[in-house]
This record gives sequence, C-alpha cells and structure tokens, in this order.
Amino acid sequence: MRPARSATAPVRTAGAAVAVGAVLLVSGCAGPNALLRDEGPAAAHSTRSGPVYAADGTGRPLQRPDSLPLGDAARLTGLRWTSWGGPTALASGGLSADWCAPACFRRPYDVKVTLSGLQRLPDLAYYSSAGVVAPQVHGERAAELGRVSLRLPEF
Repeated sequence: MRPARSATAPVRTAGAAVAVGAVLLVSGCAGPNALLRDEGPAAAHSTRSGPVYAADGTGRPLQRPDSLPLGDAARLTGLRWTSWGGPTALASGGLSADWCAPACFRRPYDVKVTLSGLQRLPDLAYYSSAGVVAPQVHGERAAELGRVSLRLPEF
C-alpha cells in the first residue's frame, strides 16, 4: 500500500514556484542586467513658445534688427547679433544719441548690447530691456545705458 500524500503538498510546491518566479522577476529588473535603464540627462523643459522679438519705437516687432531705438534720444545702429532667441540676445554695433552729437553721429560709439527680460505670450516673446556698454561713455550716461527699458507692444 502506498503512503498517503499530504493534500497541502501541491499547494506548497506551487507557492514555492510563484515565490521563486517573483524573486527572479524582481531581481532581473533591478540587477545589473536589466532590460530597461534610465540613462543620460533628463530632457530639458523648453519654455520657448514661439519667435522672439524686440520692438521698435512704434511697437513693431523686429527680429535681429540692424538698428534699435533706446528711448527718444539714442539709437543703436549697425547691430551684428551673435545670439538671439534665448534668455539673452548679444550684439555689437554703434550708438548715436542727442547728448553726444555731433561726434557720435559722424562716427557712432562702439557698443556691446545685451537684450534680456523676456516677456512671454502663448505664441511669441519680446525682450523688455537692454544693457549697453560703450567704452567712450562715462559717469551717469554710462549708468543709464546699463539698463534701458525697451518699448513693448500693447498686448
């Protein structure tokens, strides 16, 4: 006569098989040979939503303008942009103003220009300020040129 088999033996065997399978599954995904890996830098979130402009004296949108007014009495001319569209835009060019006439009208002062202060809308953005460095300008005028508010169109 055969010895009686326990009724719980198949359940224990099945439970052990499930436990071993779970361990292999978890350790396989977490171990050095995982099939999926998260590598490299995180994707950068872009806040840019469209073209970037600077406004002229009447509020007309300009991209990489060759000249740009700074208020009523000064103007940037001959601008050559090395960057545009990011948080800042960089250019070199010339400066003419009522307060340096006639010398700077005949030969504009050399300047470095940084536009900043992006004002974003759903489909576009405008630079709202300019920083101008002109080695030939000193004192209070140089300080004024350091932070100039640019005209923004009516939104």
